[in-house]
Amino acid sequence: MALALVCGCSDKKKSKKADEPAKAPLAVQGLSAVPANATAVIGVDVAALADSPVVARALERMFARDPGLQGALSKVLTDCRLDLKKDVASATIALVPAAAELVDSLLVAKGRFREGELVSCLGKSLSDVAGGRLETSQFAGRALYHQVGGEGPGLWFSFGSTDTVLISSGRSSLEASLGTGPKLAGSKTGVARYLSRADTSANLWAIGMIDPAVGEGLIAATAGQVEAPSAVVASADLEDGLSLAADLQMRSEADAKVLISQATAQIAAAALVLQIDSLGRMVQKAELSADGHWATLRWALSKEELQDLMGANLSGLGSSNDGSSIDNEGANDENPAPKSETERETQDGN
Repeated sequence: MALALVCGCSDKKKSKKADEPAKAPLAVQGLSAVPANATAVIGVDVAALADSPVVARALERMFARDPGLQGALSKVLTDCRLDLKKDVASATIALVPAAAELVDSLLVAKGRFREGELVSCLGKSLSDVAGGRLETSQFAGRALYHQVGGEGPGLWFSFGSTDTVLISSGRSSLEASLGTGPKLAGSKTGVARYLSRADTSANLWAIGMIDPAVGEGLIAATAGQVEAPSAVVASADLEDGLSLAADLQMRSEADAKVLISQATAQIAAAALVLQIDSLGRMVQKAELSADGHWATLRWALSKEELQDLMGANLSGLGSSNDGSSIDNEGANDENPAPKSETERETQDGN
């Protein structure tokens, strides 16, 4: 009888446990969604930068190089009724090592998202393009969505919380983001060591390990007088002009001093050259210093100075591969300005 009672109680406990609803997975967002082995992290205050003329100009140039990208982005935003200014508050972008020496890109976006509506509209948007579709699987109590069809392996995305969507170029990094493994928040290794130096309250901030190719470029630029830096920390505020901070972690204090000495000389030379365009005083506002192993730059411009700088950049964007000016304002004029007498003589002589 005692055995029967024990068995009966045990069965009741099992039944009660079976009837209990499954616990919802813990929320994953912000730096708590970035795997600790990330090699670079960028934080963006989307709401603050939405009206920035610098960001607008950068997007214009990007879309000019790839008009199809603008159309695809516009279609998704329209189909999903998303307004970047109102619906997306912030974003964290990370590079995460994957298998076979590959690197996945991970985007953690916080805003006003509804999972059902977003999944539905993305599925419709994909089906309108080359017969694409969304496939669904499960991981750690969450749905994983995979873009299938079109070019490339497709993107993976999931929801870390009710207001956070995670988008990755690979499944492994998305699972690492959602899983219980070590995350950037709370970590003391890798790039997490530099979080305390970064101004994560800025509109835009970044930390990362220096790519070997970039390091080799700096070695060449200094004629081999310094070794390749190991890490970079940067931040920028663009709401009222420009406030830029950039730090390079050098291999030694001596390297930091040498780099600052060379950069100071180059800035002075650039300021002299740019005096003719009234940009020299802006360049001279850059403050360089060595702080132990760190080579630091601080540069602040007013809103008016930033507008002048952008105007100067727009007036001469360089040359194309065939040597012609990219922004030749008179190239397509139906009635170009008449040539000077010297120009006509030179052309006739040729």
